[in-house]
Amino acid sequence: MTDQHTIHYECTSSTFRPTITYPVRWLDWDRDYVLAQAMWPETMPLTPWIWQEARQARYQYCAVIEHDQIQSIAAVWRYSETAWEVAAVSTRPEVRQRGYAKAVVSFATTHILAVGKRATCSTASDNLSMQRTAESVGFYQVNEQ
Repeated sequence: MTDQHTIHYECTSSTFRPTITYPVRWLDWDRDYVLAQAMWPETMPLTPWIWQEARQARYQYCAVIEHDQIQSIAAVWRYSETAWEVAAVSTRPEVRQRGYAKAVVSFATTHILAVGKRATCSTASDNLSMQRTAESVGFYQVNEQ
């Protein structure tokens, strides 16, 4: 059994390297529910209740949408008055390693920094893809606070 822990990241305007190679847009809570539902993990299907719970928990989702489906999705989680997290990043398995995740992470980070919040991100120590994605746009590791 491996010892898995969480790696915490931060990004500042001086370390940020924006890269948006695909069109990314904010998801609309009402209009885009069906798109989001199709992207949600099968282990925890997205219900209207879960979707509204995410909204109440102060998540805002953005996505790359092509061919009438989400290719990659990320959320901005407004968890405090001073810091917001890039969270819930996911890309369809069949389109991974094409820069979709980097585009949504960059889009979300741009928004966080533009409104003057501290941009954070966390991922599992064994999630090398997310680590590479975060670091590629300027996130750097920090100690848990």
